[in-house]
Amino acid sequence: MVHDAEAAERREMEQHPDVRGIRILRFLGPGLLVAMAGVGTSHLVTAPLAGAHFEFALLWVLPVAFLFKWQGFELAMRYTAATGESILAAYTRIPGPKNWAVWAVLLATVIIGCTAVGAIVAAAAAVLWAAFGVGSLLFYGIVLSLLAVGLLLAGKYRGLEMVNKVLAVILVIGTVVAFVIGGVRAEAWGHLLLPAIPAGSALLVAGLMGWMPTDLSVGVWASLWMKNKRRGMVRVREVLGPQAVENTPAEVRPYADAWFKASLYDFRLGHIVSWIMATMYLLLGAMILFTRAEKPEGAGTILAISNIFTNTVGPWMFPVFIAGASAALFSTVLIIFDGFPRTFAASLTALVEPRADRPWWTERTLMRLMMGVMVVCSIIALTVFPNPAFLVPAAGAVSFAISPVLFAVNLYVALKFIPARYRPSRFVIVWSWISIVALTLLTLWIIPQSLGWL
Repeated sequence: MVHDAEAAERREMEQHPDVRGIRILRFLGPGLLVAMAGVGTSHLVTAPLAGAHFEFALLWVLPVAFLFKWQGFELAMRYTAATGESILAAYTRIPGPKNWAVWAVLLATVIIGCTAVGAIVAAAAAVLWAAFGVGSLLFYGIVLSLLAVGLLLAGKYRGLEMVNKVLAVILVIGTVVAFVIGGVRAEAWGHLLLPAIPAGSALLVAGLMGWMPTDLSVGVWASLWMKNKRRGMVRVREVLGPQAVENTPAEVRPYADAWFKASLYDFRLGHIVSWIMATMYLLLGAMILFTRAEKPEGAGTILAISNIFTNTVGPWMFPVFIAGASAALFSTVLIIFDGFPRTFAASLTALVEPRADRPWWTERTLMRLMMGVMVVCSIIALTVFPNPAFLVPAAGAVSFAISPVLFAVNLYVALKFIPARYRPSRFVIVWSWISIVALTLLTLWIIPQSLGWL
């Protein structure tokens, strides 16, 4: 029976997916989740706030963040698409103190997870507060956190995800309509080439750099999501063994190549769409909110952002915005309550392998532990800092500070452990080094200012 099952899987791998033209859209998944992981906070909160407070002056941050962080994400996905194992497995083989890279990911996961969860839940709670006009951010935050954890543990969120995607598409369409109707002054585009940090903007700049398109450690999430889907080289590795990674049989190579192509396309499409949306939100914030004498604060941030749509499209757009924003932000809440715990559990089990005499030391148990910690952290954050306009960029600044290290680790892994036929091109390697240097210099320039040291 075992041989029959293996033969059936091998025959399936000989029928590679058709990824020509728009057919490739059928195979999108983890790459779009990477883009969605930051849409709620970076796009719906941080970008409009940047426009509201500093008009077009921070527009330059978006191309810098998206272009310099691009390969940091893609290299993590490239690794799993090319080798069939999560990038955490490669981190255990990096020279230096034993497992130092895994420890670094674990530390980043705990720090960013416990700080970012408050920011993201606060933003999602603010949408409900804006919709109903009663209650508190703390109440809505607790409800959303427990709902997300409950749905993930029960595995009952697939149908809800479909509804969220439909509403998120409505939000995207509404954003495009508002952007076209609102128009953009020609001088705005000049700020794309004028890097500057206006007085008082350092924290927002750090937040934009950290959250656009999202935290760089999400590349590890994408790698784990790809492995769980058991497609492409992941399936080849499972069925034919690790030796098939370097010496892939000719009859299944088209299958592996097709999924490799789909994985990179998946990420690139989501990355570009995310970039365009972020640009539109910053410009809309500058055009609609900058002229206001009173800038948005606290939960009122979401109400102010909703005015972008009602002022440009009409009052009927308010419920559409609220529905779309709720979908986008709750999707982000679901993603972080899956991504951070999944990475936490995978990192710990990579450091200390499960054994029969430790039945409680499993990925499932550790995921539940991290979920619980994140719920507590979100409640603390909402109690002490009930202001998503502050929490979101602050959490993004923490993410930005460690991004050059994570990027450098991903580049090393790609160059050392990926089979030759899937290895990055010379251009990608050169651009990755340029990006690491640029992110390091930007960190040294921006973070001290955001802390008030300069």
